[in-house]
Amino acid sequence: MDIAVSSGAGVPVLTLGGRFDGTAAAVFDREAAALESEAVHWAVDFSQVTYLSSLGIRSVMALEQRLKARGGGLVLADLSPMVRRVLHVSRLEGFLTIVPTLADAIEVARTSASMSPAAELTIGPCRARIRRVAGSESTLEWWGPGSSDSRAGASFGISTGDLGVAFGVGTLGEAGDASLPGRLISTPQFSATLGAESGAITDFIVGDASRVVPISVATAWALSGAPAALVELNGPSGCALLDALDGLYAAIEPSAAVLGFIVLAQTQGHQPGLFAVGIAFDPETARTRADSYRQLEAMPDQIALPSGRRLAGGAITLQARPAIDGASDLAGALRSAATLATLGGLVALTECAPATNAVVWVYAPTEIRSGAAKLLQVNVEGGGEWRPEWDGIVRHLYADCRSVTLTTLPGGFMSSTFKAVAYDQDGRRTLPSVVKIGPADVTRREVEANRHYISRFILNNGTTLLGDAEHGEWAGLRYNFLGVNGPDSRLTWLYDQYLHRPLPDVLSLFEQLFTRVLKPWYAQPKWEQVFLFRDHSPLRLFPELLAAAESTLGLSAESPEFECRELGARLPNPFYFLKHEYPRHAGESRLWYTSVCHGDLNLRNVLVDERDNLYVIDFSETRPRNVVSDFARLEPVLKFEMTRPESDDDLHHLVVFEEALMSVTALDQPPPFRYDGGDPMVARAHAGITLLRRYADRATLFETDLVPYWLAMLEWTYPAVCYRQLTLRQKRYAACSAALICRSILQLEGRA
Repeated sequence: MDIAVSSGAGVPVLTLGGRFDGTAAAVFDREAAALESEAVHWAVDFSQVTYLSSLGIRSVMALEQRLKARGGGLVLADLSPMVRRVLHVSRLEGFLTIVPTLADAIEVARTSASMSPAAELTIGPCRARIRRVAGSESTLEWWGPGSSDSRAGASFGISTGDLGVAFGVGTLGEAGDASLPGRLISTPQFSATLGAESGAITDFIVGDASRVVPISVATAWALSGAPAALVELNGPSGCALLDALDGLYAAIEPSAAVLGFIVLAQTQGHQPGLFAVGIAFDPETARTRADSYRQLEAMPDQIALPSGRRLAGGAITLQARPAIDGASDLAGALRSAATLATLGGLVALTECAPATNAVVWVYAPTEIRSGAAKLLQVNVEGGGEWRPEWDGIVRHLYADCRSVTLTTLPGGFMSSTFKAVAYDQDGRRTLPSVVKIGPADVTRREVEANRHYISRFILNNGTTLLGDAEHGEWAGLRYNFLGVNGPDSRLTWLYDQYLHRPLPDVLSLFEQLFTRVLKPWYAQPKWEQVFLFRDHSPLRLFPELLAAAESTLGLSAESPEFECRELGARLPNPFYFLKHEYPRHAGESRLWYTSVCHGDLNLRNVLVDERDNLYVIDFSETRPRNVVSDFARLEPVLKFEMTRPESDDDLHHLVVFEEALMSVTALDQPPPFRYDGGDPMVARAHAGITLLRRYADRATLFETDLVPYWLAMLEWTYPAVCYRQLTLRQKRYAACSAALICRSILQLEGRA
């Protein structure tokens, strides 16, 4: 095993790597004995330890005991699951301080070192050992309606991380999910509520789930910051919790207007432990302070203490005796003591059993403030939809920031997209990013697609996920794609480039997109059985499509023929084809090339920076499919969304143009250009479509069957009748196009 010795914030740090076996234990003992330091709190980095034997445990415990004898101890960081299991089965987790990261370990050790020598005194039947923490600061936070912040009373998206250690009145989940709000206790490790209705049972959210489920708060009080003192209580005959807290108030800060207490105790009776949080205040002293202190009188369920002070709070019974010896790190103590297996029920402070041993973290708040004031400030610009619960999603995504401004990016069918400019807690601007919020199932698909198809293939030209969060039926992503040019990059949609750049520039961007950025997908086709009719049905995403065609265009799916007056011809009714032919052929398969495809590639999910670097977004539909899918997806965009038929004559010219595009019989045939109208975007569309079909031909390794291309194009031609942004003539144009495609499919398959 390798051992490196360093220092972090004045704390000795032992970094271990390899097997901590008998041989390594001897090396560990020598290194620890040779380390000369007046510090008695050490951090040990276990992140690279692959094995821990009993002899290794013995060396760790021996060093722990030596440091503890001097008033210190070890803080172990970043244990692997295997090492943690070894300590768990050895029943040593409760005797050692274990934290997630080395930074946490250094902070815990530094804080412990700042404690003064212990002072002992008697409080009733208990002995109290008090250690004060130098330089600590804390705040009492109030959550509820009428606070100075407009979002203080909002119940959306407040999480365990937002609240900290708190008690009050609320529910778990959305405000409307529960019948009546009841008592609430919340910590970063778990939350508990007891409904107000008769016979209610305490409900819990524990561990990672507590970061997902929101808390709806009617009113709450929370402690934030560092404790002013750490107290160890010992009373073998048992001491009443209320009397002990009243005595600690007098012993630690008798002139304070308010003190906060967090308690982890071993108790008498059938419940062997408890966790409690409470706020005690002196009414007379509080009235002489700022107006914010008068809010103390509104705390629920106040208890009169013998001294005349008042106390409010709550407790959770524990079904296992918590380990409190040497406990100083609150988060670590809660992680080991409060699990789903040990949490009992929520009770009033007056119902707590007498404590025999306890550790109490005592807070001396320097101010009372609105809890919502510390929340991330979310500003939304550019109009568009915004839901109150999205605030909670954004706060989770930008928990490391102080403020974020979101600007709506137009486009998006199932999700809303925003450009985000955020500032960290020190006011520094962070790397610009993008927020995407949509249905939870869609967002989960995008996260999976990023993992399987983006980070492994196209990397920086896709999105780098910086986080995801869920709230109810909604979920959000935070991502960026600015690794090339940094925070000052100016991004525009490929849509804008297509409209305003010269045609050669646009074609160059298309070439870069398909032959460079997405080449790792399309250049690796796989020859296999595909179910084209089943896989390209537009009804999966647009189940109301047939009804929309009838209500918008008057085209019934029951008529086999379609009167195309623009061409003076009768064509197959595409909606009849969709309703009857698709199910008939859904079980048919054929050999064809597949590859990873974006699945919804369009001009508003490709971004271009000032150096013509391309970035692709929106991967919820990305997966292996018909290799020509993305090329065929873009063709309807160029035709139906980028042209503007202003009259029936314009529409006639477009349908003639369309008929020429559909006149080819093989994928490698360039489509002829027939157009006598005056829209300059039609020639641009023809150039783009010619390029798309050429790339599709390459992707199929020059297999020229047109039916897979036509069916992939139909998947996105049909839905035009559902698009609110398209005019009636544009929708009619799409219907004519679908009819011409259906005719070509029938002819190519000999079924005309």
